[in-house]
Amino acid sequence: MERGINFPNGDDGATASAPEKTTMELVQQRFKSDERVHLIFEAYQIKGPEHVEGLLTLVSSLSCGTYAIISFSPLRTPLRASNELKIDQVFPITKSFQLTKDTKGSITEQQFDLSTDDDGPIKYYYHTFKTDIESVDYEQFVAEVYSCKSLMWTAETLNFMWLDDYREIGDRKQELKKRLHQCIVYKDLIIYCATWNVNNKPCWDGSNESLRPWLARGKNSPDIYAIGLQEIEKMSKVMLNANQLQLQWVTRMLSNLHDGNEYEEYKTVRLSTMMLTIIVRKRLSKYILRSRINSVARGVLNTFGNKGGVAVSLEFKDASICFINSHLAAHMDYIVERNEDYKGIEEGIKFGDDGGPYRTINDHDHVFWLGDLNYRISKSDQISDCNILDLRLQRDQLLDEMSKGNCFNGYTEGQIRFEPTYKYEPGSDRYDTQREPAYCDRVLWKGRRIEQMTYNSVMEIRQSDHKPVYAIFKIKLKTCDENKLKREHEKWLKDEDKRENESQPQIVADPILIDFGLVRFNELVIRDFKVSNKWVKQVDFLFKVQPSLNGICEKYVHVDPRDASLLVESERFISIKLMIDPKSVSSLLKKICDTKSKFDFDVLILHVKDGRDIFITATGKYQPSCFGLSMETMCRTDRPISEYSQEEMRSMILDVSPEYRVTMPREFFLLIDYLHKQGDSLRDLFQSYDRRQLLSSQFNAVRDWLDTWSEEEFPGTPQTAAEALLLLLDLPEQAVLEPFVDDLMMCKSKSEAMELIALLSPPKRNVFMHLCMFLREGVERNNYELSNVAAIFGRILLRSSKSNITTDYQNRCTEFMRRFIIETADPVAGGNGQRVATGAGLQT
Repeated sequence: MERGINFPNGDDGATASAPEKTTMELVQQRFKSDERVHLIFEAYQIKGPEHVEGLLTLVSSLSCGTYAIISFSPLRTPLRASNELKIDQVFPITKSFQLTKDTKGSITEQQFDLSTDDDGPIKYYYHTFKTDIESVDYEQFVAEVYSCKSLMWTAETLNFMWLDDYREIGDRKQELKKRLHQCIVYKDLIIYCATWNVNNKPCWDGSNESLRPWLARGKNSPDIYAIGLQEIEKMSKVMLNANQLQLQWVTRMLSNLHDGNEYEEYKTVRLSTMMLTIIVRKRLSKYILRSRINSVARGVLNTFGNKGGVAVSLEFKDASICFINSHLAAHMDYIVERNEDYKGIEEGIKFGDDGGPYRTINDHDHVFWLGDLNYRISKSDQISDCNILDLRLQRDQLLDEMSKGNCFNGYTEGQIRFEPTYKYEPGSDRYDTQREPAYCDRVLWKGRRIEQMTYNSVMEIRQSDHKPVYAIFKIKLKTCDENKLKREHEKWLKDEDKRENESQPQIVADPILIDFGLVRFNELVIRDFKVSNKWVKQVDFLFKVQPSLNGICEKYVHVDPRDASLLVESERFISIKLMIDPKSVSSLLKKICDTKSKFDFDVLILHVKDGRDIFITATGKYQPSCFGLSMETMCRTDRPISEYSQEEMRSMILDVSPEYRVTMPREFFLLIDYLHKQGDSLRDLFQSYDRRQLLSSQFNAVRDWLDTWSEEEFPGTPQTAAEALLLLLDLPEQAVLEPFVDDLMMCKSKSEAMELIALLSPPKRNVFMHLCMFLREGVERNNYELSNVAAIFGRILLRSSKSNITTDYQNRCTEFMRRFIIETADPVAGGNGQRVATGAGLQT
């Protein structure tokens, strides 16, 4: 069966999955009906060390007749829904719109810029192959964009109002960027760059010549050292003892640095006879987020690496720093070869993981290039001119080639005020008469906020035919003020939240905290709150169903209305009724016991359609009452229950100890005692019972009489007392004969049942036996019919959550009670061994 076929009658088609939408269809869903997506071009941006995939969409408005490119970031790939596309940038294709390819120092050759009068240039990169069948390639993209632009060149006015909705999203992101930019601060960082061609001399030659004149110059201790060596020994030795040789040089460097700070080797990279070592202060190494190395071999067949470059890339806080140590082609006339070596190193060194985005040398904030560059001083007929520093520099090949744009484009070199560093007779300060002196050893830099403090050579070190060179820099390192960033981000989130609220349907509820005060059993309390429409259109709302409650609220709470609509600038009142009655008191007591912190009667969720929910809290206090409490709880009281607080009542309910202050609840005894004294007025008293029926008008007076242990006369009638007695037995969460109800129903005789009843808690056992004697006496006096009271009390005392309330079950309950009412034996002993009196006071 093919996907997507419609079945008019629903046969079989109900289970067929809908066809997945294409990328083009999902992107089109982000736009209005009169806006058309012409093409999609896959492009990505580089943000810090990461690359972020994106979709550039060419869109037009049919009503306005104008075009734009809108940049999206997909939240996932492949897309599954249109809401997974987030707008990054909007580029209206105006007369000033530009799409230009950038080939200078790009991370890849596939780099281009988008710009308008208001935005840009914004850099994007494209893949060399399409990853989505619907995406066009770069040439198609450019051709289509400029075709659209040419259509508008002759138009006098261009209408881009349709972009306002999309710009707002982009503008908000730009606002965040501006805020984050304000959190950028620049901190001073001292960088010490040093280079030396050691002329294949061993690291330790017995003289133990100190390197401190080279590595410990300047007043301030550096934060980072970048030390480059060339020709560190003969190639054969290097191949045999590479690790040992590297360790010797690093050890010697570390022992000759500035005093007063702890330094550590952070990274070393070697290529044949070249080595670059990065040394940092120990306390700063934790701020280096990532480091990468690379190298490019030049020289003989560009393979053996006797020439070339080694480099280290550091991500230091929020800035990127690159160090390159190179050894370029030698000899006076090899200028072109040196230039080619430079270009080969610049193009070949890339930092990144295989297959992922990478960073080139020129993609760093700060670049330092040092080494034996081997550029010479061109020969002159005026030999004596070689003694004049300025005339030498005029013939310096490096400065000449840089001025022509043949090498080191964009780099800067500090003013040279020292003698040529090559070529000396080893062990002396005398030039080798066979070679023209030259400034072979150089330090250059590239980037912003870099200040060179010192640039010099070191004559005191005579081990090689080159003199060491060093340069000290102070850079302004870009870093983020974390505290300020957090504050700005929180402000932006609040503004976004406010903006989002204003754009959504919304109503105002007043108040959202509703205090019901002191709530009593079987007393209705009503509170109202007002809802007002503060939006520009009609707003619909309803109270949300809460799965944990199987409804919108607790059983004792009633809301009117549950849903409604509000016209613009209108308002209405919503009524919340709170009634703790026989049907809901167990739910309330359970909630009180389960609430460990502040107790609230309920929290209602007022849901605004297409808007945010409003939480309405119903709070207050419950006045404890005997109705709903277990026999054990009532036997733990030492004063009337009305004198207990809600928290004290909770503690008594949760108390599971077998200690009781009385053997039977006083409230139960008071009702039985009153009914016992009524004589013939009890006739036909227990005819029916339903906890869902409304209680009599005198019930609340009886409630107060029981909850206060009043010594006044009973305030009701025998019917009210019977009503209260049945509720007292029926409302506790657990029946009087639990936990043995099911076992009692299986008993074949009264004696067998008595063995289980003896295992009940003393309060339950005494209440049951006392009740049976009371009912037996009433039946013997013909005050009520045996079958009626056996059915009513049997159903209450033997109610069980485990059993189905069937006709057979009810019959068995009735038969069980008949046995105990007709043949009631002497009452069993109470919890303290005393007999329970029938018409007198309670034993304690």
